[in-house]
Amino acid sequence: MKIAMAVTHSHLQNAAHPQAMRRLLIPVKNAKSAAGAVMYAIRRRAEARDVAVCLLHVEESPTQWQALLGGTGIHGARRSRADAVFGPARRMLDGLDIEFAAYVRSGPVVFTILDAAEELECDEIVVPAPNWGLSHLLSRHVVTVLTARQRSARLVAVTNSGIVVT
Repeated sequence: MKIAMAVTHSHLQNAAHPQAMRRLLIPVKNAKSAAGAVMYAIRRRAEARDVAVCLLHVEESPTQWQALLGGTGIHGARRSRADAVFGPARRMLDGLDIEFAAYVRSGPVVFTILDAAEELECDEIVVPAPNWGLSHLLSRHVVTVLTARQRSARLVAVTNSGIVVT
C-alpha cells in the first residue's frame, strides 16, 4: 500500500520548472536530519542558482494489523509526526527566495525516495554524508543503498554545513 500526502501548501510555482532551475529532493527522517541538505540548497541559492526543494518523509507501510487497530487515527498521527519532522527545515526555508514543498510517502524507504525523485522531476537527491554525524540517514544504511541504486537523479552527499563531500 503506497500512501502519498502533501503536508504543506506547495511553494513550488509550477510542475514544469525552467531548465536552469535545479529541483532538490531532501529526504527527512527527523527534525534534525535535513539541516545539512537545506544548507546546501541555501548555499546554491546564494550562488545565484535557482533551486526548488522537495522535502520528503518516508514511513514504512503500516501492517494490516496496525491499519485495523489504528483505524482512521493513523492518518492524523502521521500528519502530526510529519508537521514535527518538517518544522525545522520549513523554518530554515521560510522567507528565502527558495520554492519548497513537503511530502509524506509510505513504502520501502530507498525505492520510495528514488520513485519520488523521478515523479517530482528532481535533479538531485541531497543526503547527509556517511560518517558526518548522521551517518545513517534513515537507518539500514540508506545512503549506501541509494548510491548503488541511483537512477536519473544525482545523489549528493553533504556535511552538516551543506558542503558537498566528494
